[in-house]
Amino acid sequence: MEKQNFNDLINKAKANNQPKTIQKVVPIPTKETEEVQFSFYLDKNLLKKIKQHALNENKSIKNIINKALENYIKTT
Repeated sequence: MEKQNFNDLINKAKANNQPKTIQKVVPIPTKETEEVQFSFYLDKNLLKKIKQHALNENKSIKNIINKALENYIKTT
C-alpha cells in the first residue's frame, strides 16, 4: 500500500467519530440466606394449584413453597 493511501485511511478512521462503548457495571445481588438444592415429588394436582397461585400472586413457586414450609414449622 502506498504511503499516501495509508495516511488517507488513518485520516478517515480519525474522522469517523463513533461513540465509545461504555460498559455498565452492575453489582451482583447477594442472598440473605444460604440456600441448598433439594428435590422431591409433589402430587400433580397440587403442583398445578401452586403454579396457578404463583401466577395469580405474581410470585415464584420457590417463594410460595418456602413460605408454606416456614408457616408449617411455626405452627407445629
